[in-house]
Amino acid sequence: MRELTVREKVLLGACIGAIFIAVNGFAARSILKNLSGGDGEIRSLRSQLADHEMRLEDAPAAEAREKWLSEMMPRLGDSTLGKEQGDLLQALQDECFERKLTIERQSLQEIEYNNFYTEVAVRLEIKGDEAVVTEWLTTLQGPEKFQVIKNLEIELDLRSREPEPQAECEITVAKWFVPDSSGVSPAEADRANSDEQG
Repeated sequence: MRELTVREKVLLGACIGAIFIAVNGFAARSILKNLSGGDGEIRSLRSQLADHEMRLEDAPAAEAREKWLSEMMPRLGDSTLGKEQGDLLQALQDECFERKLTIERQSLQEIEYNNFYTEVAVRLEIKGDEAVVTEWLTTLQGPEKFQVIKNLEIELDLRSREPEPQAECEITVAKWFVPDSSGVSPAEADRANSDEQG
């Protein structure tokens, strides 16, 4: 075998150098790709860690809220959801009557079952003095009542000839109760019973 000339040695060195650069380029690209993927994962894990730390800090407050809810949220006892819904409607009617507000329409809403509460709701369309309607609305919610305004639309009645500004209000008020311990709504229980019998 003959010895390589200087020119051949330079070309061989250039080829080996080009191969070395190409291999290192592919390796660097692969490493950077893996590192950038890991960077996103590190950000995700840091975010999860921050969430868990925040929950740990909030744990005493969350436990106090949970204890308060278990002690204060109304229970059905011997009553039924239908009766409680009727009582809610009657209470709202009485409040409107005391304030001389006119109920133009009223309806019972479908009972909702949730993991954390069971909800009865009523919908009212009311008309009366704007100040009285506004004052009444401020009395509807409160932590001790477990009542919420789910939907509210209020507008001034510009056609009214009354000396005081009149308001028309469409409102849905809901009341929450401790959920059924079985976690199954009566409709689901009826379906399960009919499936067992069938």
